[in-house]
Amino acid sequence: MKRLVIAFLAVLSLAVSATELEIKILTLSGEKAQPKTFAGIIVEPQRSIDRAVELALSESRLKFSQFGIEPVVQRVELDPRLPITTQLQAVPPGGLYLLDLPKEVMLEVALALENTKGIRVNVSITDTELREELCSRSLFHAIPSDRMYFDALSQYLVYNGWRKVLLVHGTSEEDVKRKTELATSIKRFGATVEEERAFTLSHHPDDRDRNKPEFLTGQASYDVVAVVDSVKDYGRKIEFNTRRPRPVVGDVGLVPRAWHFALERYGAPQLNDRYRDLAPKLPDFRAAMTDNEFAAWASVKLVSNSLNEIHMTEDGIDLNRLFLDPDARVDLYKGTRGSFRDWNHQMRHPILLTTQNYVAGIAPMPKFLHPKYYVDTLGKDRPESSCQLSQ
Repeated sequence: MKRLVIAFLAVLSLAVSATELEIKILTLSGEKAQPKTFAGIIVEPQRSIDRAVELALSESRLKFSQFGIEPVVQRVELDPRLPITTQLQAVPPGGLYLLDLPKEVMLEVALALENTKGIRVNVSITDTELREELCSRSLFHAIPSDRMYFDALSQYLVYNGWRKVLLVHGTSEEDVKRKTELATSIKRFGATVEEERAFTLSHHPDDRDRNKPEFLTGQASYDVVAVVDSVKDYGRKIEFNTRRPRPVVGDVGLVPRAWHFALERYGAPQLNDRYRDLAPKLPDFRAAMTDNEFAAWASVKLVSNSLNEIHMTEDGIDLNRLFLDPDARVDLYKGTRGSFRDWNHQMRHPILLTTQNYVAGIAPMPKFLHPKYYVDTLGKDRPESSCQLSQ
């Protein structure tokens, strides 16, 4: 009882004078470019993470007020045409940096802020190798890596007995890199890439016949077609057009995601309702956080979910101590809480296997076991990673 009274008085004394929690959203200047197909169709809308941060703060208001913390959000728009380091010098150091940036700018910003007091969180780049390249005690990755997405997909295929895979991919540098990673995941869990077929985004008449889905998926034996199409232009034509009547998965069809509007369990519908309440102008009931937004939301909620008196100092909240706390957790509304891996600072996520309007499964799938954290069957495990921050 005495300990409880002391803890309460400590919190009460901290609440007398509010201290600021600076949250800086770093993004590119202007509206997010909407990726369009050759015909001008927006396949997957891109949104800023501001609304997700607002949602997380509204849900965390009571917890922060108990500790005398006043969140202050600053949106920092960077112009990639100007020196990044110079622009960052105008930003007061410290706080929580949410990096919603393209990879090239992300690398430059993360390195420029390396020795700046504060915590940097990647909420947009899924590139697995980024976790190896940027190996830093103050950098965290809240969005899942490509390896995590592909491991979840591969587990689902093996769990359903779809072991013979036809891998269809684009020819861009990003697609070739990602298809290699998908092939690694497929083999890791015991399935087989029967053949690989490449498509081009060319609309030249000479390529038209060769790129027809029924031709590209012909003369092969397979249980499922896995598509790697980062632009999501060609891949949308494959479903229902394969030579054999087979499921389509990957970047189209059955897609691995961090979040989806159709998750029906674990309080997810209520979280989606709260998100839509903040955005009444969104087009319809299907509106939900994108994976980038979900990563930003989870980053802020990790702070409020984990905060206790050991993370507080005379100057306010110690974000480094909190993010490096092995007990730091966040409720992800996906059946298990998220935490950061201590060796490469990747947030653990269950991954949703989704169609356009349904969540078909949640990985890790049953029977895929791990000696410590079952979620660590998704993504690079400790022995596989060249980033070893915990040593």
